[in-house]
Amino acid sequence: MVALMVASTSVALYLLNTTENFKKAQEMAVTSQLAFLAAVASFVLLLIASFDQIKAPLKFIYSCFLKPLGKTGDTSSQQGRLESFYKEQAEIYDETRGGLLRGRSSMLALVAAQLKEQLRTSGSDKAPVWIDLGGGTGWNIEQMNNYFPISKFERVYLVDLCPSLCRVARERFQKIGWTNVVVICEDALGSNFPGMGNPKGKINLLTMSYSLSMMDNYFAVVDHVHSLLEPKTGILGVADFYTSTNVTKASNHGIEDFQCNWWTRNFWQIWFDFDHVRLHASRREYLEYRFDVKKTINGRNQFVIPYFVQIPYYIWIGQRKHSETRDSLSILAKGFSPDQAMSLSSDEEIDEPRLHQLQVTDLRPRSMSTDSGSSQDSVPDSPSSVGSSGTLVATSVSSRALLEKQTQIRFGPKLSQWRLPYNPTLACHTQFRSYIYAFTWEDPRIDLEVLNLQKDDVMFVITSAGDNALEYALQGQPSRIHCVDMNPCQNHLLELKLAAIQNMSYSDVWQMFGEGRHPDFRRILMDQLSPLLSSPAMQFWYKNRGTFDDCFYETGYSGLALRLFKWLVRIKGLSKTVEEITTTDDIRVQEQLWENVVKPSTLPVWLVEWVLSHPAFLWNALGVPINQMKLILDEGNAVQYIYDTLDSIMTRSLFKDDQYFYNLVVNRKYTHESCPSYLTEAGFQKLKEQKATDSMLLHTKSIIQVLQSLGDGELTKAVLMDHMDWFSHEDAEDEIKEVARAVRTGGMVLWRSAGRKPWYNALFEKHGFEVQPVGVRVPGSGVSIDRVNMYASCYIAIKK
Repeated sequence: MVALMVASTSVALYLLNTTENFKKAQEMAVTSQLAFLAAVASFVLLLIASFDQIKAPLKFIYSCFLKPLGKTGDTSSQQGRLESFYKEQAEIYDETRGGLLRGRSSMLALVAAQLKEQLRTSGSDKAPVWIDLGGGTGWNIEQMNNYFPISKFERVYLVDLCPSLCRVARERFQKIGWTNVVVICEDALGSNFPGMGNPKGKINLLTMSYSLSMMDNYFAVVDHVHSLLEPKTGILGVADFYTSTNVTKASNHGIEDFQCNWWTRNFWQIWFDFDHVRLHASRREYLEYRFDVKKTINGRNQFVIPYFVQIPYYIWIGQRKHSETRDSLSILAKGFSPDQAMSLSSDEEIDEPRLHQLQVTDLRPRSMSTDSGSSQDSVPDSPSSVGSSGTLVATSVSSRALLEKQTQIRFGPKLSQWRLPYNPTLACHTQFRSYIYAFTWEDPRIDLEVLNLQKDDVMFVITSAGDNALEYALQGQPSRIHCVDMNPCQNHLLELKLAAIQNMSYSDVWQMFGEGRHPDFRRILMDQLSPLLSSPAMQFWYKNRGTFDDCFYETGYSGLALRLFKWLVRIKGLSKTVEEITTTDDIRVQEQLWENVVKPSTLPVWLVEWVLSHPAFLWNALGVPINQMKLILDEGNAVQYIYDTLDSIMTRSLFKDDQYFYNLVVNRKYTHESCPSYLTEAGFQKLKEQKATDSMLLHTKSIIQVLQSLGDGELTKAVLMDHMDWFSHEDAEDEIKEVARAVRTGGMVLWRSAGRKPWYNALFEKHGFEVQPVGVRVPGSGVSIDRVNMYASCYIAIKK
């Protein structure tokens, strides 16, 4: 009975608890439902409140990703398709295209800079005519006003086939008040431009922004554009999507980031094809076939989801092709004197049979005389005759133009005023992602003292960061300086410096290469430097346009060494000490601070042995390969070498006003008192006013390849830096043979070495040179051979 009562009580309690739990569950369910309804209501209210903000993206998503898949509107003609596609989104077109259509502003900035440079150099005050083909809503024209005032154009024509977009454009220009802008709603092949008559060959600028890939009669349109452009100076600018083939592009232009992988090639072609946008690789290929490429930048539009959605796009600047080969052949043809050659009109048509009849002289430079018995032959050749053919010995101003054309015959059409063509797809070039040296690490003062440069010298130098080449141009003004580097990025850097000297003010150049930072570099690159840069250099600096945001001298592989030293100084609390070293006027204070404070803290033996002597650090931070390190170890050890390098520097001269090399390492910038000569205001103005940099040719090839392209005895002075340390015996002898052939009798070759007695000195003697030491370090002596003292020796060889 008791058990029954207990069981009954348990059941009652269970039912009571169950009922209470059920009620709680019901209450919780009701609460959850109310919360959900409140959330939905809040979301709906939020949508209503923010509808104006999301209306444009929703229209864009519907029009671009949903509506094109159906068959709406008139799709029987291109105009019908365009109107059907854009009619409902014409008002929000500009608002929704900023993230999708990348590169438009950059393209406009580039063509504006090119146009301004042409007007400046020609001295013409004639207002240009611009056609924006497929200009849509007129966004491009309004944006162009930031780079080239619309009021300075004689006329601007916007041509587009879509009535809705043209309506928006007309309203835009009417609101702004431009009276020289005309909107034409017709096909791209039309030639009806009010106020112009026949437009063929009269258009100074023509742009196509994401319109070329949408045109059905693509090849006809490109041909039509070609006929419209002014033959000599007309500029074509294009920004558009593209895809590549699986074949590596063989060109000097637009190699960087050009190639598309299999997925990118195929997916985007299929995707865009739904909207009648054609991205087949042949379209861009034909464009580059019809025109001379001036600038190309390839990019990836990281749209919506960065690093996942990457649509390839390109920025492209070109001009009509010129028959340079015809001009050069006619000038160098046998029987034409320099005066007759210069009198030939560049527009003169020379038919093909006549070209074959012309007997062209040997284009290889004539050998300089080595006959010391003749006083006449022993006189150095003039700048105009060095490297020219035997029929072209001219001393007039016209000889410069002839020499320039002859340079083109020998090396191919220049990529810029200084840059010679090269194949950027070769492995020897693609291995370099950046420059190794942001600054040059050899003392040019010693070079100038020994070489005694003259204005009729023809030099051969390794580019490095270009500082010493600029020093030679400034102090010696030789007739020609062949700057050679297999790393394209080193030549990109020198090309940037040359363009900056020519087109920028001293204060801007000082900010870039003195202070190592410039807050406005992006604008300067597009507006002032781009017209003078080659396409490969422009692509490199466009991709690395943040280089001057913080500290330029911490970039490149050499920047690793500067960052390491900065880190050590901060960790050791030596900031005030190193600052005192670079500002003191007392060389004894400089030496004592180094010996007693900085050296023990920053160069302990363990650091030298385990870090500074490691092959990875030596190559990536200092550019020292294993063969060169072996030279050091064959004559001593790395610890003694580094101490011998730095100890004697402290007693040679002051960091404050002479040791700009180490001052840069400490401060990561130059000062006006301690910097390369081209960064002084006087040096900069001299280079600029006397056009001393015009003598430079930048070769992006191996040293031996460039030597082989030069004539017998063409060179008078060569500076080989330390690169012979890197070679095997066989490679060194092959190069020295070419040096011996290319250097004239009495010519000089200067080099530095990590070894006190480099083994290849004997090879120079074997091939007809007299080798003399300029300076050789004595271990433990505390005496430096120059202001850098990084090398154990410096030698000069004179051709016998």
